[in-house]
Amino acid sequence: MLREGGAAAMRLGVNGWRLHGALTGVGRYLSNVMRYWDEEAVAGRFERVTLYTPAPVDREAFRLPATIHERVLSPHWRMLVWENLRLGPTVSDDVLFCPSFSRPLFARGRTVVTTFEATEKLHPKLYPRRTRVLYTPLHGWSAGHASLVVTATETAKHDIVRAYGVPEERIRVVPLAPAELFRPLADGAARETAARYLGTEAPYFLFVGKLTARRNVPVLMEAFAELKRRRSLPHKLLVVGLNTTGLDIDALAARFGIEADFRYVDYVPDVDLNLLYNGAEAFVMPYSYEALSLTALEAQAAGTPVITADAPGLREQTGGHGVFVPDVGVVEIAEAMDRLARDAALRGELVANGLAHAQRFTWERCSLDTLAVLAEAARLRVREERGAARHA
Repeated sequence: MLREGGAAAMRLGVNGWRLHGALTGVGRYLSNVMRYWDEEAVAGRFERVTLYTPAPVDREAFRLPATIHERVLSPHWRMLVWENLRLGPTVSDDVLFCPSFSRPLFARGRTVVTTFEATEKLHPKLYPRRTRVLYTPLHGWSAGHASLVVTATETAKHDIVRAYGVPEERIRVVPLAPAELFRPLADGAARETAARYLGTEAPYFLFVGKLTARRNVPVLMEAFAELKRRRSLPHKLLVVGLNTTGLDIDALAARFGIEADFRYVDYVPDVDLNLLYNGAEAFVMPYSYEALSLTALEAQAAGTPVITADAPGLREQTGGHGVFVPDVGVVEIAEAMDRLARDAALRGELVANGLAHAQRFTWERCSLDTLAVLAEAARLRVREERGAARHA
């Protein structure tokens, strides 16, 4: 039954499972998206916004506005189990926002799903069997059964249409943004932080991201070894990211003979990460394929040049300001790192252009544009209810 007030009387629910654990990827995305949903932004769109979580969250750490009400649905099960056995059966909000590829198999109201990419469907060999068997079908089903789909780049939108058959008119592109703390800083502070992680103030190349197959960290390590073999450079390589595929990092470093010049850290707080971006000679992303990359924007916002694959999504995400490697191979990546290490003019150009590009995006704009998509989904529900009432 249609409530008085239309969309303004609608209720919004948010799947907050990803706010627990290390704040990376989707968790960081969700916390930034909700940060600007204050009373002024929500008014006229939703009468109530509820964040559903399996355990209490630190509201102050996430800077959640008072307009967001928290409801804990224990126990803290694995995400898909919790999403389907606790979230789906409990939530009766008019719109449910699911920020991480999947939605409950059963949902009473409209659903809006953020599908960042469809790479796992288009390039299945880059993913483990478990992803191909379980997650790829679920992500495709979720995108296909969502009222609206949010994604971050035009490349990702086209991939979702091609991979999952979702009509273009149901997909909304809302660009991501680097957090405000990612910005250029004085060299001294960056050198001190780099020395803390590397044990030296030598120049270094930086990788940040999960160590998944498509991100080719072993290829990057071998390329760095090739660079060191070709030229007597003082540079180090720092890899930061969760080792989700169980790579034997120490064995790889020994195999390539870079033990003395290589460091691996699984997680770095954002404050330190900004300093590491600032101090790096370049941010290197040897991805096989990617439709978007928030870390590339973060690096550009910190004034760091980017080396990455020549893929449409990465060109779009970086604004075309980077050293793009057509073939992500050992020799090609080594040559790109060598080029930036010795070409100060190119490095300066990429720093200036990348910084200007990154400054075009803000989380406030992303947050409010996402809220507008959720309100659009609410209006779809209102129109359906009014149509049903007329035919009753």
